[in-house]
Amino acid sequence: MSLQEHLSPSRIVFLEAGIDRDEAIQSLVTAAFGEVPGVDEQRIRDLVFDRERSLSSCLGDGIAVPHAVLDDPFESVLAVGISHDGIDWDTDTHGRVHLVILLVSGRMDHLRILSEVAGLLKDPERAKMIVAASTQTDVYRLFQSNLSTADSKKGDGRRALSRLTFQRAREIAQDLERGRLLLHADAIDDPEFVMELVQDRSIMVVTATPELYKEEFGDAIDIIPIPFKGIRRSTHVQFALLFLLSQGRIAHDDVIVNVYGVPESGMLDSIRLTHIGSELEFPMDLQAGRIPSDVTNHVLTRVLQIAGELAAEGREGKAVGTLFVLGDYENVRELTRQLIMNPFRGYDEIDRNILDPSLEETVKEYSRIDGAFVIRGDGVIESAGTFLTAAPPEEELQSGLGARHAAALGVSGATNAIAIAISESTRKISIFHAGRRILFM
Repeated sequence: MSLQEHLSPSRIVFLEAGIDRDEAIQSLVTAAFGEVPGVDEQRIRDLVFDRERSLSSCLGDGIAVPHAVLDDPFESVLAVGISHDGIDWDTDTHGRVHLVILLVSGRMDHLRILSEVAGLLKDPERAKMIVAASTQTDVYRLFQSNLSTADSKKGDGRRALSRLTFQRAREIAQDLERGRLLLHADAIDDPEFVMELVQDRSIMVVTATPELYKEEFGDAIDIIPIPFKGIRRSTHVQFALLFLLSQGRIAHDDVIVNVYGVPESGMLDSIRLTHIGSELEFPMDLQAGRIPSDVTNHVLTRVLQIAGELAAEGREGKAVGTLFVLGDYENVRELTRQLIMNPFRGYDEIDRNILDPSLEETVKEYSRIDGAFVIRGDGVIESAGTFLTAAPPEEELQSGLGARHAAALGVSGATNAIAIAISESTRKISIFHAGRRILFM
C-alpha cells in the first residue's frame, strides 16, 4: 500500500516561521482532523503529546515523526508539515527540524506504516526535495515518485554497462544447472529500465522501494521487498539472500547469480555467485519461513538491518560490538540478569518496539553499553545492558570466540532464540541458532 493512500494535499502544511514543536504538532492535527466529523481532535493531540514527552520522535537529519496509536479500529492518517526556518524540536543535539510527518493509526497498521515512512526517508535527496517543494501537490507527488530516475539517465554509458553486466549475469545463470538470477534493483532504482532488463517474472528483483514498481507494473515482474537500505552493497547481498532463504524463495541447492552495483549509482557493475548450501550454512528449521514461531520476519530483518548499519558505520566514528537476542523470551529471561538499570523498563510495549523507526537512534546509542538487547519475537525490546548466564559446553566453544560470541552461542543452544552478534574488532556479524554459528558476514 502506498503512503499516498494515507495522505492528501490538504493535509500538507507549510508551517509559519517561529513556531515551536507543540504548535507544529497542533497545526498538523488540525490539518488532519479539523474537518473530520466524529473525531476527538483533543484526544488525538493529547496522545501525540504524551508520546512526545516520553520519547522524542526526532529521527535526526532535520526530520521528526510524531505519532499516536488508537486502540479502536481507525483508518490511518498522515499529515506533513514543512518548516523552511526549522523548529527547535527538543533539547537534544538533533538540530532544527524542517520536515514533520504526523501519523495517527490503529494498532494493527501502526508499525508497518512507520517502517514505510522510515524507508522513504532513508533517501536523503528525497527528504531535501520534499522540504524544498513549493506546493502541496509537489510534496504529495514526492511521497511516491522515483527520484533516482533522472540520475540513472545521466549518461548512456551507465545504461550500456548495466545492460552488458546484466546480460552476462543472465548467461551465467542459464549455464548453471541450479542457477537463478537475482537483480538488486536499488543500484539503478529506475522501474522502466528494470522492466526493460527483466521483461517478465522469470527473474527475481529485490528492492527497498517496492512501491515504485508495484504501482507501475503490478505483478508483471517478480518484485520482492527487502527492508535493507543504506548498508554496504556486499553486506546487502548477504542480507538479501538470508531473507529470501527464510521466505522459501530460494533453496539449499541453488546457485544465485547476483547482479548489483552501488545503491542509487544508476549502474550495475558487479556479478557475484553464491552457492546457498556452501556459503549460507542456514539450518532447515530457519528455512522456508520456519524461523522460530514467535519471531516474525519483519523483526528479524529489522534487527539485521540495524546490525548491518552498526557494523558498517559504528557509533560516532568508532566501531561498536553488541548482541541481539530474538525470540523465546520466556526461556531466555531465565538466563539473564541486568548489568545496569534496564533503560526500557516502564515504557508501554508500543513505545519500545524495534519496528518503530524513532527507536533506531536509541538502540544504536545503547549498543555501546556492555550486555545484550533482549527482544521478543514480536519486536518488543524487553531489556538492554543484559548479561546472559548461559554458557556453551566446552567442547562446543569455538577457538577464538570472544565473550560476546560465546554468550550468543550459549543462549542459542539453551533456548530457541536467535542471537545476532557484532564483533567490535572485525565489524563482522555472526548469527547463532540451535547452539551453532549459522552465518558469518
